[in-house]
Amino acid sequence: MKDILRRITYLREEIGRHNDLYYDKNNPEVSDTEYDLLVKELEHLENENPLFVLKNSPTKKVSGFASSTFSQVKHQVPMLSLDNTYSKEEIVKWYDRVVKKLTHKKIKFVVEPKIDGLSASLTYLNGILAVGSTRGDGQTGEDITENIKTVKGIPSKLKIENFPALFEVRGEVYINKTDFENLNKLILDHGEQKFANPRNAASGSLRQKNPYVTSLRNLRFFAHSFGKVDGKSFNNQFEFLRFCKECGFCLQDGLKEANSLDEIFQYIDAMLNKRDLFNYEIDGLVIKVDSFLDQKELGSTNKSPRWAIAFKFPAKQATTKLNKIRVQVGRTGIITPSAILEPVILAGVTISHATLHNFEEIKRLNVNEGDIVLIERAGDVIPKIVKVVNKNSEGFFESPKKCPSCDSDIVKENEEEVAYRCINPDCPAQFRRHLIHFVSRDAMDIEGFGASLIDQLLKEGKIHAISDIYRLTYEDFINLKLFKEKKANNIIKSIISSKHRRLSNLVFALGIRHVGQKTSEIIAERFNSMDSIFNASLEDFKKVPEIGEVLAVSLNNFFKNPSVYQVISTLKAVGVNMVELDKEKVGSVFNNKIFVLTGELKNYTRENASEIIKSLGGKITSSISKKTDYVLLGEDAGSKLQKAKELNIKVIDEVKFEKLIREQNVNM
Repeated sequence: MKDILRRITYLREEIGRHNDLYYDKNNPEVSDTEYDLLVKELEHLENENPLFVLKNSPTKKVSGFASSTFSQVKHQVPMLSLDNTYSKEEIVKWYDRVVKKLTHKKIKFVVEPKIDGLSASLTYLNGILAVGSTRGDGQTGEDITENIKTVKGIPSKLKIENFPALFEVRGEVYINKTDFENLNKLILDHGEQKFANPRNAASGSLRQKNPYVTSLRNLRFFAHSFGKVDGKSFNNQFEFLRFCKECGFCLQDGLKEANSLDEIFQYIDAMLNKRDLFNYEIDGLVIKVDSFLDQKELGSTNKSPRWAIAFKFPAKQATTKLNKIRVQVGRTGIITPSAILEPVILAGVTISHATLHNFEEIKRLNVNEGDIVLIERAGDVIPKIVKVVNKNSEGFFESPKKCPSCDSDIVKENEEEVAYRCINPDCPAQFRRHLIHFVSRDAMDIEGFGASLIDQLLKEGKIHAISDIYRLTYEDFINLKLFKEKKANNIIKSIISSKHRRLSNLVFALGIRHVGQKTSEIIAERFNSMDSIFNASLEDFKKVPEIGEVLAVSLNNFFKNPSVYQVISTLKAVGVNMVELDKEKVGSVFNNKIFVLTGELKNYTRENASEIIKSLGGKITSSISKKTDYVLLGEDAGSKLQKAKELNIKVIDEVKFEKLIREQNVNM
């Protein structure tokens, strides 16, 4: 029992400390999920040990308090907080309790996105905004009237003629994602610590002593409920929200009516996939009984209404330990740090790595190995470290002086750059990353040629240059780990097919600095052949409308490099296409010719062969007719071969097919 009491006491003190950090200092050390877990544990221990329950326990009152920094406002109707859960099972239990209490009713529900902001109350007297306050401890809030007047979406006067004598509107003050990012950039430029999340930004901005500062923060407001009202009544939530809109308030997107538990769950599932499409953070959904008469019958506890519950989405933020900072070398030589973390569940996924961007970011965060950090994951983006919440180390992790792969010096090319680079062209790490990029889908698209295969080939000494990819044989693959006959043959087919990719694919595959996929297409269309690109001058590159000064210099420097010329020469020697396969420039061999493929091809997949034909202006059909021009023949051909002979249609094998392609390229 002593251990239980000790744990309960610890939880109360820890929850109180986090409340102070969250509500007063706007500088939380833990995520909402971690805080909720502490509260849930305390609730469980108190339920199991009622002798240890105190009236002022955090589980018995609304979180937060009214700071003495502002004048205080007594709420005429308490501002309660919502019970919340991360579990659909808990939603079922809540739903069953509601149905059991309202047995004689057909119950309608309202589901609203839960805005991650700061609760606020607005009191209008005779249609004029008189008082704005925070929720505080639910009974007493802070008077922030002058600040609240600067918030967008809050009318200073109700936009209706017959307004209530007293109308207390409640809602959420928030900052949208774009304004949040701009605010943090501005704060960093002034050398201050940025806000951890939009909720803290909204709270810190609204509770400024200077209303002018608040006015610069682009805060916004959504109405979602009310307190005391004189001279007006509402039957349900939707009626109230329509009235708010008439008064001039903004309503959030995504309000949903539900008539059953199934409909509630369908909406939850839909919103889990849509949450990142909003331009403001939503951290869950609030499910409410729609009828106000039903709400009154269900009532409330001292802390929360029984007629509503919040379903919280998987957390986007969590705290964990930074175990190690790993330094890697990219294909362009950039030295990039990344964080190896104590595994933690975030947004439903176990996270053990996070990006650190560069060494300037490490210095700004003042982060080092061993620190406890707050990490964030938005959507499908790689997790990032937001800030250090507990400093367990001395200073910050400094950039290495030598390349971790080849031990060469690393440098900054100029003072404006934040990235350090290894400038050794023979750096093994750069070559490995270059190979991975070269064979990738948007580059030469060699299917099955992934990082693990590249590592095996490098280890076996099979690849020393890019062009060695095209000299690999069946025997090189069949002896590798997990390779059998079919897999080896498929890789060979993919390699051969990649020789016929468009010039734009090859340009992108070369990994030129600042040159992405779209720019590669522009370059290929403008110059048409690799020879023309090599013969182009700096001025020629500058004349391309989409290419600016920096990109033109990068292209010129790259293609004037003798080692690049050597790479291209060896690729040309092994048969890689060096011209842009533009349909408008093709001759009569493929242009508008109809091909049918039959049998199993040895050097191509059907998809690859079809792609080549279409890129050269030809067409693909599945059945043979008098309009068919060519039948591309593989092994074990069936009835299509016989029909082609009957119709005197030209039949070609893969050798003749490749000859046609080569002739086509020469003609272009």
